[in-house]
Amino acid sequence: MSSVRIHRPKYALAAMLRKPGGTTVAEAVVRAETNLEGLQEAAWLQLDSGLAQMEALFARYGDVFDGDLIAEHYRLAVSLIGLPSLCDLDALENAAHSLCDLLDRLATTGRWDRGGVQVHVQALRLLRSLPAGADAVAEPVLDGLRKVRERHAILSSN
Repeated sequence: MSSVRIHRPKYALAAMLRKPGGTTVAEAVVRAETNLEGLQEAAWLQLDSGLAQMEALFARYGDVFDGDLIAEHYRLAVSLIGLPSLCDLDALENAAHSLCDLLDRLATTGRWDRGGVQVHVQALRLLRSLPAGADAVAEPVLDGLRKVRERHAILSSN
């Protein structure tokens, strides 16, 4: 009869974590926050530029479905994701995700909803103007965006 041998590999990271010394968690957090502060300024500039581009892009829409313009708008909206979180604007981050979801649904179904896209673009601008942590004020706006998205739900055939 043979016996079972269990081999547990030794990982270098585990050994390093067990060694005393090095940076404490508190020091690492302070360093990370300092690094993020430096990124915030750039994020604010990129965010404001992206919102201006989004408004200019929306002005090009007509009253009929334009798949190329929706694809361009989607790429721009995706490029904004992550920036609001760096600036502590979680509601704006959620609205950017909502716009991406709506544009994806419109592109998939071939339906057009100029008003729905317009509401999202206007909500992005409004949420950008709110101070950080104003989640209670932003919640009704995000709820309205959810309702707009739900009008374009893609039903599964399963």
